[in-house]
Amino acid sequence: MTSTFTLEPLYPYSQRDNLLALAREHAAAVDAGERSPFETLRELGQEGLLTLGRTGSVLPQAAVAFDLATEDTATAFSLWAHRATIAFFDAVGRQLPEGMETGETTGSTAMAAAFKHASGVGELGVQAKHTDGGLLLNGSISWASNLYPGGVMILPVAVEDAAPGEPVSYIVTLRVGVEGLDVKYQKGLLALDATESGFIRLTEVFVPESDILSRDVPGFLATITAPFLLIQSSFCLGLAAAALAATAPHTSVSRGIFTQEFDQFKAEYQRLRTELTDLAQEPAATSRRRLLQLRLDVSHLAISATHLEMAVIGGRGYKTTSATARRYREATFLPVQSPTEGHLRYELSQID
Repeated sequence: MTSTFTLEPLYPYSQRDNLLALAREHAAAVDAGERSPFETLRELGQEGLLTLGRTGSVLPQAAVAFDLATEDTATAFSLWAHRATIAFFDAVGRQLPEGMETGETTGSTAMAAAFKHASGVGELGVQAKHTDGGLLLNGSISWASNLYPGGVMILPVAVEDAAPGEPVSYIVTLRVGVEGLDVKYQKGLLALDATESGFIRLTEVFVPESDILSRDVPGFLATITAPFLLIQSSFCLGLAAAALAATAPHTSVSRGIFTQEFDQFKAEYQRLRTELTDLAQEPAATSRRRLLQLRLDVSHLAISATHLEMAVIGGRGYKTTSATARRYREATFLPVQSPTEGHLRYELSQID
């Protein structure tokens, strides 16, 4: 007897069927690096689906990321990075740069170092010194995505010449492609090859005073952590849901030996879905522990669910062009995505 699993939205919205069809149509081309995720995201941006939940509940935006990931995790990941950048501007009450609401201007969150530094597991890789009218930046960023020319990037910097008693780090924004900023794009990834990800070197990059977003890094991080992690968790959960939905019709293989395991994962999915929807409705009231634990748990579920899918689908899922193989490869990214599994586990170990 086969199992059942229904892919239900986290939150209902009228454009869902169109979104799913669009993502499904182009998933293979995005996976092959033949189509940019932003070709899809710009179509969604015209329908207002990139700027949901900018105040109050982030559940509507989490629902969009979840649904995208059930068909195409690379595009859902690109949405998350773009939407996180929007949240950074909202956190300091700044107007969005032109084109961000529709995705014509892309957003890149190069904030991994800020979270690691705040947790005591890493250092800031970009240094800043004051100069007339702003800052000069030097250093490197080991990894960022959505690095499209002209796009907006948000990053932390260590202020080398801070006066006594003044903040020693800032959050700044700059444009991809400015003088002194060089990107080494990374290709040949296991998955997400189309996400324009890469290593960044900054050499005497000028940031005007007006592009310093915050001099209160701890306060900034406290404000943006909930939307950052909740939308990220939602696409991880969407990937897990897609794997479980693909697995359900085939649990009778090998005389049903996988049925109990499937039922366990399905129960865990329901638990995490409830946790995510509860937290997303009141992000400002969520505890850091619950946010971190959710992000760790959904990544573990996605990895386990995609492994189970491969086991029950069998040889036809092993073709690199199959949806099963794509999901399997996409899930391998989650332990290394910032916050990495090591970072999450360390932080959770330090919280009483």
